Amino acid sequence: MSERSLYTTKVYPADEALPEHLHAWLKQHSAHSIYSTYEWFCSLSQFKKQHQETAAINYYWFFIFDNAAPCIAIALEQDNTKLKIITNFYTPFCDIFFDASMLNHSQAWAELLNQLISNNDKWLSLEVSPLYPEQFNTLSDAAKDLPVALFQYSYSVNYRSSFTDFTSYWAGRSSKLQNTYQRRLKALTKQHFKLEVHSTACDKIKQIYWQIYQQSWKVKEPSEDFINWLIDWAAGQHKLQLGILYINNVPAAFQLWLLEGKTASIYKLAQDKQFDAFSPGTVLTKQMIEQLSQHHGVRTIDFLLGNDDFKSLWMDCKTNVSGVEIINQRSLKGKVVALGYKLRDVIKQNTQISFHRRNINK
Repeated sequence: MSERSLYTTKVYPADEALPEHLHAWLKQHSAHSIYSTYEWFCSLSQFKKQHQETAAINYYWFFIFDNAAPCIAIALEQDNTKLKIITNFYTPFCDIFFDASMLNHSQAWAELLNQLISNNDKWLSLEVSPLYPEQFNTLSDAAKDLPVALFQYSYSVNYRSSFTDFTSYWAGRSSKLQNTYQRRLKALTKQHFKLEVHSTACDKIKQIYWQIYQQSWKVKEPSEDFINWLIDWAAGQHKLQLGILYINNVPAAFQLWLLEGKTASIYKLAQDKQFDAFSPGTVLTKQMIEQLSQHHGVRTIDFLLGNDDFKSLWMDCKTNVSGVEIINQRSLKGKVVALGYKLRDVIKQNTQISFHRRNINK
């Protein structure tokens, strides 16, 4: 942080092109090379605008400049007095952008909140999710001396596993998983099956994915646009690995993996329910992890968010992921809302009555 900081702010539409120097700045100061990029937030805001129920929600970049140099940025959506980082069910990670040569993470959050309070006295709440424990601790520390109240809530869990090589990883799996894999593989050898792995995806490959998805137990997507964009973008960034398992020449299971350094995240998976007896997803997962480890040097597998039972069979580390609602205490309404949340928490603690976390803030 400069000795004499002169902070200014500016807002830009999130679904439109930014000035070239700001685009470059975001790329240089991204917290994650996939889930916290200009391209990610731009595409996500376009998707949300297409499928939102009201036109009243705005999507924009909030930039903070220190003596005319960009130092902090956040991608926001605003619905009247409520702000939140641009996220939805596609989002496994979120954070702000900041220049670490000018200020640290906690200082960046503190200045961001301070500027939001100074420049927009009408905002009531800011929602940030998902947050990993270290992120929440940083944000909590940043807000301790500001006129805001933080209310943390349970959001999801993350499963991941790190290893030195595939052999040691697989040896660490339970006998239940290993035996299931061997039985299913033995059953598949009596069929005609093959595995394909793609680092790019033509329209035909995307059609195969959606064909499997529609024949699976998955909930129907609002549209195919965002996933199709992600596949194309990740391929262009050399981060894409698509695994397809065929049984008797019919696509049976599909997995979308994303690479970030030595970490591979399984972002989307589906299997045709007519092949459930073969557990093609189990066979494909093992084969993909093995290939990613041996051919791409992957040493961490991330199953992202969700408390699905099968994840504990594959992963070693489980982390609770939370969200936080930050209430602006500069207004009477903000103080009333914060008081309501505190009262709710006391009642819940003493009576075990469960509240929907949004019931108070309306």
